[in-house]
Amino acid sequence: MRVHSRGALGTLVGSVIALAAVAVGPSAASASEVTGGYGYIEICKTFTAGPTGAPMYQGHFTFKISDGSLQTSVSINALQGGPQVCTAPIPVPAGTATVTEVGAPWFHVSSITATPGDPGTVTPSTMFPGTATLSVKPAPSPGNQSLTTTVQYTDDPVTGTLEVCKQPAANSSALTGAYNFNITSEESGISVYDAATGAYDLPWTTTASATISSAGLGCSGPIVVPAGTVQTVEPGTTYVTAISATANGWNQLDGPPNLGLATSYEEVWPGDTTNQTVVTYTDAMSTVKLCKAWAGPGAPNTAFPFALTSSGPGGPTAVTSSANLTVGSCQIVGSVRAGTQVNITEGVVPGTKVDAIMVSPKLNAQGVSPIVDSSLSLPNRTVSVTAGAGETDVTFLDGPADPGTLKICVAPTANAANGTVPFTVNGSQTINVNLSNNAVQCTIDPTPFAFNSAVTIKGGALPASDDFYGTPSVVPKNVEVLAWPFPMVTNQPSLSASTASSATVLMSEGMITEVTFNIDPPAPATAPTQTETPSAAAVAADSTPSAAADGLLGAVSGTSAPILSSGPAVTGSSVKSGAVTKNRAKVARVEKQIAKVRSQIRTLNKRLASKHLRSAVRRADRRQLAKLRVTERKLMRELKGLKLL
Repeated sequence: MRVHSRGALGTLVGSVIALAAVAVGPSAASASEVTGGYGYIEICKTFTAGPTGAPMYQGHFTFKISDGSLQTSVSINALQGGPQVCTAPIPVPAGTATVTEVGAPWFHVSSITATPGDPGTVTPSTMFPGTATLSVKPAPSPGNQSLTTTVQYTDDPVTGTLEVCKQPAANSSALTGAYNFNITSEESGISVYDAATGAYDLPWTTTASATISSAGLGCSGPIVVPAGTVQTVEPGTTYVTAISATANGWNQLDGPPNLGLATSYEEVWPGDTTNQTVVTYTDAMSTVKLCKAWAGPGAPNTAFPFALTSSGPGGPTAVTSSANLTVGSCQIVGSVRAGTQVNITEGVVPGTKVDAIMVSPKLNAQGVSPIVDSSLSLPNRTVSVTAGAGETDVTFLDGPADPGTLKICVAPTANAANGTVPFTVNGSQTINVNLSNNAVQCTIDPTPFAFNSAVTIKGGALPASDDFYGTPSVVPKNVEVLAWPFPMVTNQPSLSASTASSATVLMSEGMITEVTFNIDPPAPATAPTQTETPSAAAVAADSTPSAAADGLLGAVSGTSAPILSSGPAVTGSSVKSGAVTKNRAKVARVEKQIAKVRSQIRTLNKRLASKHLRSAVRRADRRQLAKLRVTERKLMRELKGLKLL
């Protein structure tokens, strides 16, 4: 393999399209040293234009000069079809000098001549192409270049023909579609113009396309390239199983191909299609497998539903649109062309959540993760992967989710004299919520509800002249799932269906889902929310508002008693003091802080229960758990003090 190391081979200045670059070896004499024993030579280059449709590029030409003990090299950059370019006069010992152009497969020397009228002579070699003998006259005086001998080289570009073909592997007869290839000359003397740098510092490149049809093998057609070594690459995510290159039965591969990177190097001989190099890529189908796993004991027997879609260039890309997997099972969901994007989303199974999504291999043959950037979302139970070489395995690891708590609220109404509103939950139990003309009234259902389960709430009979109106509101707006260190919002709206008097909500994990209904005629709220937490036995009875600001602590701790003191219930009419209002706001704030801390404690305890936790992570989690316990105790003491006010 040849490595490009051109640097800035030429610079475009105004309309000049070819420049001379001279590198004189250390044994050459300086101009001040040129006396009667030294003279000058000059080398000029003309690089002719190729035929129509042939590659266009700049050539970097190197010449070696020898005369006795003197060894000198010079380089010239010349553009195809551009003007003649020459070196500056080069001091050499007077007498005879030999100039040899270093050959390359992408050009050949068509003529070597002297400039008419030069004092010296130029004699091309009949045995060694690109070599000429020059007679060099001594300089009349130091630095006098009037007797310079000039040798003129004229070179023609040499091209070859390449064709790229594509075929399916024996076990992948269903593979079809168009495939693109990048072709790059690996000859270091060839370069093209780079608009970004204003120099000829880019390698010569072109592209090709080959299509596999039902007949199998498909080819690009002949492509004219500079003769010599070229690189062919099938870009993107690929599953190449073989690459071959032949010309008239001869192996043209320059070293073993890199199947993982779909890259090979080939020698292209000069000539037309009768002497062309044919490069054949063989591809196989990729397989995508979906698996289901469970973290911890008590794996459910239910089947977990999955929805799948896919996209990509044709050849084929279709996958199973749905799958149902039980814990410990796997399913091949598609055999597709490599590079196909497969999108997988796990459906909702109440009481469970996705703890991890694992994709194997971690890196594909191109050294890139199969996971599409920003596609993996545990809260939304989804990932997108790019199918690569062989098999791509996607495993969804689920675990149990903490239950949530339901809180039913009624906004203030101007007609609050008749007490309570009954609500049925899931068609069986009844929750009563007080009416108030100056506060939102709420009751917490003591029944725990599975995470992501659908709960239906229906309002019952209202006092005369009252009626439900508008759309119930839900907090949080979207379902939330516990993740370290804080809950994460999903893309599922908490409110899935509603009328003015009913709502179906999806439960968030380990926290309160609050549903508020509106009563006509409405009244503005002038006091904080009043929350009741009845015991399970008293669910069907009328609820009496407690003085708790939102009852969160009782719901999280599993207690069924009101959160504040067991003294007389505080009704809306008694909450008129600004001091009491301020105190209850503090209670609400502390209760929410306690709920958040306890959620973090549960998450840590769950992690520490794992047998596969690394020692360093386990120690860090234990330290964090100890800090959270201290914080919990401080908040409980603060709450107790507020309750005594």
